[in-house]
Amino acid sequence: MLVLFPMFAHVYGQNNYDSLEKYLDSVFAGFSGRKTPGCAVAIIAQEKLVFEKGYGMANLECSAPVTPKTIFDVASVAKQFTGFAISTLIQLGKISADDDVHKYLPELPDFGKKITISNLLHHTSGLRDWPEGLHIAGWRWEDPIYFEDIIRMVYHQKQLDFDPGSRFSYSNTGYNLLAAVVEKVTGSPLKDWEEQNIFKPFGMVRSGIRDNYSSIINGRAVSYYAAGDGFNASGDALTAYGSSSLFTSVEDLSKWVIHFQQSVKTGDPVHERMIQTDQLTDGQTVHYGYGLEVNERAGVKVFSHDGGWAGYHSIIINYPQRNISFIILSNADGFDPTRYAAAISMFYFGDIFKEEPASEDLSGLPTVKVPPELLKKYTGSFQLATGWYVTFTTKNEQLMVQATGEDRVATEARSDSVFWVPQYRAYFTFPVSGTGKVSEVKYRYHHIVAPKVTPTVITPQQLHEFTGSYYSEEFEAGYRITADKTKLILHHMRLGDIAAEPDLVIKDLFHCGLGALKFYRNGSKKILGYRLSGGRVKNIEFHKQ
Repeated sequence: MLVLFPMFAHVYGQNNYDSLEKYLDSVFAGFSGRKTPGCAVAIIAQEKLVFEKGYGMANLECSAPVTPKTIFDVASVAKQFTGFAISTLIQLGKISADDDVHKYLPELPDFGKKITISNLLHHTSGLRDWPEGLHIAGWRWEDPIYFEDIIRMVYHQKQLDFDPGSRFSYSNTGYNLLAAVVEKVTGSPLKDWEEQNIFKPFGMVRSGIRDNYSSIINGRAVSYYAAGDGFNASGDALTAYGSSSLFTSVEDLSKWVIHFQQSVKTGDPVHERMIQTDQLTDGQTVHYGYGLEVNERAGVKVFSHDGGWAGYHSIIINYPQRNISFIILSNADGFDPTRYAAAISMFYFGDIFKEEPASEDLSGLPTVKVPPELLKKYTGSFQLATGWYVTFTTKNEQLMVQATGEDRVATEARSDSVFWVPQYRAYFTFPVSGTGKVSEVKYRYHHIVAPKVTPTVITPQQLHEFTGSYYSEEFEAGYRITADKTKLILHHMRLGDIAAEPDLVIKDLFHCGLGALKFYRNGSKKILGYRLSGGRVKNIEFHKQ
């Protein structure tokens, strides 16, 4: 069912409301029962709340349903509230976006580079992101993580991941430091400042920052992850205010969004500043404002942010030119708020915001027989990206694929050159040259062209030279490394055993669940240590003991 509303005044009619509700009931039908976690949805159009509803259960043990009043951890959606606080202080003349953060937080290490408030806001500071950092230090994901742990980590950082302003790298840590700046300038905890300047004035009576993970929040949804035929409760022991740890409901967030719509429409300087983008030193635009992603799709401006932590998922997405916004909060691990927001967008805008081409899904097509001699041409290893490879082999006249760090799985031939992988929900295409050779494979709508590589061979004796104990002074963490046939094993008292596979091409480089380990040597080729890099942390030094 698809209904288009070119003018939003139509939304307010009862017939159209019924059509909207029927459509959304079908979209969220998977959360309609009393045996699954769920979500809450709100739609604001022309600065009015036009739809709100809950689906599924907020608490499976107590059989409490999700309603618009149900409170969720909104994770990174909290950043726009921190951005509002900073923009307000700038408007009041109490701080400047160009101020060096050391002016307010002198305890932050001097890296020899100026880190500005603007760098923290736009994720261009070079500071390490705490989720990866603390995990490397030994925190399990379900462990309590305190604000003080995060601040301690950043105050121990030895070097920046990059020069401030030269790169964009999403950093929760930056927004925790912004919270500390607000507290230093105002003399009030961020929790109290937001209560007095946002929640009370806007009538958001069911909203607040949690600065103690054991505190009781009446009406809060428990988050869940799938376990067999049922669900288990997730643990949420985080107090990372500034970047996260805001608990609220779609009913309350509707009031925030209405105020946002009105303020953007009237050109309020605090909110105008929140949607300002930034530029890197090379002139490239950073599409991130003050806790909001600032983009344009099909000629339509989009201000949005999503979040996810410990089984909670959230999104607020605003279309200011259409004067419409969507809010979705969920307590179901694996819930994709962006996908569901796109489904709501389809109702209003048609397929203008269609995410991916339908041709990607080849699951419904028949499997064909491919000659063994042709399958043999497709075998080998291909490099999708740095440290990311796929290796094709054959088994019982069927092409098999194994990605870096994953199990080998079967493919299904859809033609003599296209192979669908059910586990990936994607396909590979093998172009064959005029000489009959295969030198590359195409992946993800052909957006990724992976060249064929010749894997290096590492012997057990060569693996042995990497063994030993390694220690990071920055994180006060150590790992013992042993060799196991074709890979290394990192041993940690709390995190257990972690397998590290050698890179297929680059010497002295290994990949594991913590990131990439690049070993370094002295002039005599003796291994001195390794530098560990993940998605949002770079070159953490571990010295061999």
